[in-house]
Amino acid sequence: MKRTLIPLAVLALIVGGTAVFGAAGAARAQVPGPTAGTQLATGLVDPRGITMGPDGMLYVAEAGSGGSTVVTVGGDQHKVGTTGRISKIDPATGTVTTVASNLPSDVAPGPAAVGPADVAFLGGQLYYLQTHGGAAYGFPGTPTGIYKVNGDGTTTLVADIGAFEIANPVADITNGTQKDIEVGGNPYSMTVRNGAFYVVDGNQNQLLQVTAAGTVSRVTAFPGHPVTTGITYAPGGPFYVTTLGQFPFAPSAGTVLQVGYPTGSTNKIAGGVSSLTDVAIGPGGQLYALNFGDQNTSPGPPWKPFSGKILKVNSDGTLTPIVSGFTFATSLIFSGNTAYVVNNGVSALAPGAVWQIPNFSSVTPVAGTSPAAAPTAAPAAAAPTSVPATPVTGVTAPNTGTGTAAGTGSNFGWYLVALAAAAAGGAATLAGRRAAAHRRR
Repeated sequence: MKRTLIPLAVLALIVGGTAVFGAAGAARAQVPGPTAGTQLATGLVDPRGITMGPDGMLYVAEAGSGGSTVVTVGGDQHKVGTTGRISKIDPATGTVTTVASNLPSDVAPGPAAVGPADVAFLGGQLYYLQTHGGAAYGFPGTPTGIYKVNGDGTTTLVADIGAFEIANPVADITNGTQKDIEVGGNPYSMTVRNGAFYVVDGNQNQLLQVTAAGTVSRVTAFPGHPVTTGITYAPGGPFYVTTLGQFPFAPSAGTVLQVGYPTGSTNKIAGGVSSLTDVAIGPGGQLYALNFGDQNTSPGPPWKPFSGKILKVNSDGTLTPIVSGFTFATSLIFSGNTAYVVNNGVSALAPGAVWQIPNFSSVTPVAGTSPAAAPTAAPAAAAPTSVPATPVTGVTAPNTGTGTAAGTGSNFGWYLVALAAAAAGGAATLAGRRAAAHRRR
């Protein structure tokens, strides 16, 4: 294993598939698509977070493909470079243009690609979230944090999240409970609320508030290393946060958490599906979650190929699949009644892509699941059952620290080989399901 406890970066541990799949190119040709919608854009390099801009364009953070410079972090060798970028996609035509490029990208043993993680707008200005920046990863002038994307494609640091996390570790790290530690954390997603950024970190397992002036504080921590991923919120209501879980990514580890605003009080409201990577408010105020893929209980890769789904979060805590067949899905947003999903967010089987699903509220649920009920509003705030808020103020003087990465390191390339072998069967199965769904319509 890369680490004793698999970090959020496991989303990218099967990234580098071009090298392994060079001998299995046929697998790429057989990768099926989801059960609804159409592919809007492709050719993205490990795309992660997505947002809709005030100009009506989609903006995507691409983690990149690392580089040729080798740095050692916690005893492991990382291949780093400036292949990360931010792209803009026209939802009417699918045209992709580069907004910012030459951003830090890290490919760790396995390999693992980590870099630009998410994008958001504040006051009409575009910002992006950088992961695995800083001196430890070979980018002393570009720390892990939030950056303003300037009109000429350059970026300006707003908040050094890495320095904050090193100076203010969560309790699981200080008490030695968590052995998997990434230098400066692994910020995965962010949202904007009341003029501030709210950032979820999947390695440090916490929700941070970052002001427009760059002050960082902790809203709450999530003990037990659940590997927190996506975030959204209902207007005037709480936040919702998803969890990926640790290896072997059992269904019970995939949860939707409700986080009180501004208290940070936390409780679980739904779960039971493996590896949740995002959450979003859809048509009618209905809450939806996205899963990276289902746990694979047979020998082979940790996830079943082509099993990513958009799931309706029900009031009884269950999750109903609405659209299935995504491959390593990493981000979900809605614009009106249209859903946008980042597919192949880990570009092992095919290039990164964005799928567009119009008239989402009319989509027939996946065959074999309960019929979709009329949209119900996101669950109301419930009484907190655990995790009180833990405020920490400010960012101390810059401190790059040293950090550690537990584990001996190994190669996840065999997962890709197993995926290649499974691709033909998975493609055939999903193709049959899509055909059946088409006949029902």
